[in-house]
Amino acid sequence: MDLNQIKLFVQSFYNTATSKRTTFLFWKWYKIHEEQIENSNVLEEIWDNTPNQVSTNTMEDYSKIIKRINKTKTPSRFSLYKTVASYAAIIIFSVLISVFLTHKLTAPAALDYTQFSVEYGKSKKIKLEDGTVVTVNAGSTLIYPKKFSAKQREVYLSGEANFNVAKNPEKPFVVKTKHIDVTALGTRFCVQCYPGNNFTKATLVEGSIKIDVDTDTSKSYILKPNEQLSYSHLNNAVDVLGVDASKIASWEDGYLVFQGANFDEIAQTIERKYNVLINYDGLNLDQHTYYVRFDPNETIDDVMKILTLLINNSDYKIQGTTIFFYLK
Repeated sequence: MDLNQIKLFVQSFYNTATSKRTTFLFWKWYKIHEEQIENSNVLEEIWDNTPNQVSTNTMEDYSKIIKRINKTKTPSRFSLYKTVASYAAIIIFSVLISVFLTHKLTAPAALDYTQFSVEYGKSKKIKLEDGTVVTVNAGSTLIYPKKFSAKQREVYLSGEANFNVAKNPEKPFVVKTKHIDVTALGTRFCVQCYPGNNFTKATLVEGSIKIDVDTDTSKSYILKPNEQLSYSHLNNAVDVLGVDASKIASWEDGYLVFQGANFDEIAQTIERKYNVLINYDGLNLDQHTYYVRFDPNETIDDVMKILTLLINNSDYKIQGTTIFFYLK
């Protein structure tokens, strides 16, 4: 498939009027193992030859791409987003944005942005030019300028990250996501905003943060340590809850801690950490919430055994990187 065909393919897929055949062909093009390296190289070539810049619209455009892609499922609950991320990181989606939404991506010419992406099964740490340390979780992307502007430090996040912000009262640090903006002067906090989730969360470990929700610009929320703001994508509701913030942030050290999480949230988190696919088609498990912690040394088999203890009459089978979770 030549470059022009790929461009038309992706453009057709992004179009809301995509036919079933086009959607299937797009999925197949990414799915076939033999073409994975070629696909990634071609899209990176498009990226390198496209004048691309980042603006406040970037995360919105990114989320549109992810939402569109996540509608493409195989009969076994296959997520195209997950598979692409596992072998080509998340650069592909920024490539799509740059190729077809370039007219929206206009930023001040003085800022040179960099993308930092983390594949499934890993988390990585990065130190920004101001001394801020960011730990980026699996399946996430952080977009940041190599050098901040004179008045503000602004980064863009899709996924999950822990921020340990270097103090600078004269220059606020802002994390921009699809639905909320988090502003801090010098503090530690966590942000979770995976495109496939039904919520965006910000949790304060220490210091203070201000949160602005895009759907209600008339009000800002100020969090205290061990508070979490949760914004629902489904009904635009905002909840501020008391939590153990240090436990929520402990994924950085390999722990997985869930406090009142539904099964879908737990399954997605496990998929990202262990780079697996959990198939639980037909199970209506989201009506319950669970409190559970997994330690860093626990294998995926250990984790699944614990889940079967949480959920009555459940069992699982592991076949390669696919896990079938079912009721007996």
